[in-house]
Amino acid sequence: MIANFFRSSIRNYLFLSFARLFFIFFIVLFFISSIVVLIGIAGVTFVVKISFSDLLQLYLYSLPNSVFFILPITFFATGVLSLSKLSYDYELLVFFSLGISPNSIIKVFLPISILISVTLLIFSLAIVPLSNSAYRNFIDEKKSSVDVNIKSGEFGQKLGDWLIYVDEAQNREYKNLALFSSANFESESFILAREGKANNIDSIFEIDLYDGIAYFAESYDIKKVVFENMIVRNKLGEPQLRSYDLYDYWKKAFDGSSQKTSRLFSQSILISLFPLFSVTLLPLFGVANPRFNKNFSYFYIITSIIIFYAFTYLVANYIPIFGIGILLSLWFLGSYLLYRRFILRFY
Repeated sequence: MIANFFRSSIRNYLFLSFARLFFIFFIVLFFISSIVVLIGIAGVTFVVKISFSDLLQLYLYSLPNSVFFILPITFFATGVLSLSKLSYDYELLVFFSLGISPNSIIKVFLPISILISVTLLIFSLAIVPLSNSAYRNFIDEKKSSVDVNIKSGEFGQKLGDWLIYVDEAQNREYKNLALFSSANFESESFILAREGKANNIDSIFEIDLYDGIAYFAESYDIKKVVFENMIVRNKLGEPQLRSYDLYDYWKKAFDGSSQKTSRLFSQSILISLFPLFSVTLLPLFGVANPRFNKNFSYFYIITSIIIFYAFTYLVANYIPIFGIGILLSLWFLGSYLLYRRFILRFY
């Protein structure tokens, strides 16, 4: 009974050490990712007008994707660093001398890794696709309502396939417009117009141009057109405001109809299961004898994440479905053999 109470106390101590560091890492990475998300949303304002509530809505749509990429890295880094801190504070050596084995450490982290992997699977297979769909639908809805944001005197404004510059803009009416479109290196269009007006007809955005010149370049031929009135159209697409059937969406990953979906499915599964299949790497990189070993835990963390994500990229692009089991099996087998060779053998 005393031994069980002692082991339970050790597990609670390890868990608390992990939890304190986990929340610090998660908050820091979440703050950094939020800045990146807000910068990405700011790019949307070059196309459509959004209010503060719209900005907040787009930010909420982007959160699941951020959490999905932050959570596995946070778990892995926190697990290694918490054990490393205990090792170089000589606390783990005391635990081992009292009969606590490295397998007991894995038993502490295994339920956490299962919980995180299940959470990531829910995010990657359901919440993230739905939030991405809602994000795109929101932008399409804004475009379809001609709530575009073409500002005067600013370069780099893009709407569909066209780069647009205007001298004056007021109530969707523009003066001194310049439009440029390049489908490829052999096909380019350049239009100058004195006046223009934006319209929307059945989700087709168009600008009525008046008194201008258009140049159309194709291969080695350049055509010049002088016009009194020209309509430039760009189909924006009808917003799909209903969430799609997830089963039908992911089914395309297996029937070969969508290589992109197969790639996304493989990435989702591999990244979601990374914490669970890397649990033996936590003591391998975190447990050390401070008298004989230097602390390379940060190097191990970065190297392992880069290697796994690099193989994830290769598997998702070349063997997206069959490669999932191969990569996870090799990763777990390799990490477990290293764990037995360098940790379980000595501690």
